[in-house]
Amino acid sequence: MKNNKSHFINHQPLQFGALNQDQCEQIVNATFRTLEKVGCKVQSEEALDLLKNAGCHIEGELVKIPAHVMKKAINTAPSSVTLYDREGEVAMNVEPNNVYFGPGMTNPLIVDSETGERRATIKSDVANMARVCEALPNIDWVCGLASISDCNPCLAEVYEAREMLENTSKHLVSWTHNLENCVDIVKMCATAIGGMDKLKEKPFLSFWISPVSPLTQPKDSIAPVLYLAGEGLPVMYISGQTMGGTAPISFGGGMVVGLADCLVGLLISQLKREGTPFICGSFCEYMNMKTVNMSFSNPELAFSQAAASDIFRYLDLPFAIHAGTTDSPIFDQQAAGDIAIQLFTGALSRGNMNCFIGFLESAMSASLEAVVYGDEMISYIHNIVAGAEISTDTLVEDVIANVGPGGNYLTEPHTFENFKKLWTPQCLQRDNYDNWVAAEKPDLFTILNKKVKELIATAPQKPLDDDILKQLDDIINKAEARYSTKH
Repeated sequence: MKNNKSHFINHQPLQFGALNQDQCEQIVNATFRTLEKVGCKVQSEEALDLLKNAGCHIEGELVKIPAHVMKKAINTAPSSVTLYDREGEVAMNVEPNNVYFGPGMTNPLIVDSETGERRATIKSDVANMARVCEALPNIDWVCGLASISDCNPCLAEVYEAREMLENTSKHLVSWTHNLENCVDIVKMCATAIGGMDKLKEKPFLSFWISPVSPLTQPKDSIAPVLYLAGEGLPVMYISGQTMGGTAPISFGGGMVVGLADCLVGLLISQLKREGTPFICGSFCEYMNMKTVNMSFSNPELAFSQAAASDIFRYLDLPFAIHAGTTDSPIFDQQAAGDIAIQLFTGALSRGNMNCFIGFLESAMSASLEAVVYGDEMISYIHNIVAGAEISTDTLVEDVIANVGPGGNYLTEPHTFENFKKLWTPQCLQRDNYDNWVAAEKPDLFTILNKKVKELIATAPQKPLDDDILKQLDDIINKAEARYSTKH
């Protein structure tokens, strides 16, 4: 109890664990047994050859993976992945206990910030999203939030990358239908910064790729993994199993299936090139049995992602989790509650990359107001989980002695010097009722909507040269020509 140190600092951040070490070990070992005894489908000749040479048992597309093969791959995968922005500055060090936040992708619909209409997403929505995210200090990367409808749907992700490149310099997380589109997006990003060598040195692009649960690795997922691994570019390989649909309804069984799907991608990446930067993810998304849609407004989702954090930390692997979403079809009180709870859970569980801010309606639609609200909540939450410094400087016994019994601290120089260090909201209200009425009674959505419109109206902060934009368009035109030739 006694401490004779005259100078000390104790700064303990808040965090919690959903699973203990023994539970993590049980899930991981069950995953190894599943891959060894049940196996998985791999629909790639190159991957099958790599797996066979590594000592896996191959029967057609069915692969059974010995535990020692998987353990070796886990050991060769880096425990930290450094991601950059377009300017070459470090955007994220994705490693145990570092926490970052950002949006998601592939929403077919968006709630229009001007009209309130729920409509199909278009290219300008991605540009708006990029400008909003560029300006928000707590959003660490950019996704388009959209599956663009006003273009060739087979090239939607390529057009999305083009819009993001023009409107933000933050780290990009892209997605892909197939290998050819993946290569086009890599070319565009390399063009934007002066060549492939620069992109490899400081990658400001990550690719979100997913297997097909349960236990299937399709060609259009594995081919980009092999390509990116060959180039030494980072891979995000995220399983998205639906509990009760494509995975068991129980958390343990669902996590085994999702972890197995994710780890097969990791294995293939490491067999292609040891040390490939790889970010894992296993999103246990529960099915709403009334609608047969995924359900995000449920405590099981938040718990499963906290548990996934424990498992990937146990494996010493960088990872992403699912946070900041809602089933509500509009941004309302339910949406605000869901988003805040999930982001708080993600921060407390030290989730490396907390994904999908901006999603409404079980990932069927998106809202820029939800993104701005998410940024506000992240700032709020950071100030909770950071903890407090306890030191001789913060205990201020001299100030307490100076004020003495019955005094007040309002006029103390220490108060004046430090009160601005307290958190100040940008969108949440702190005014009294009379002032709120005088301001025409703005609700939270009105405030968020106003900020969205202000951010959309700003020009790109770090624009690309017109010549580079023309080169990006040339890549898209060649992709269109390739598609026309094929079809």
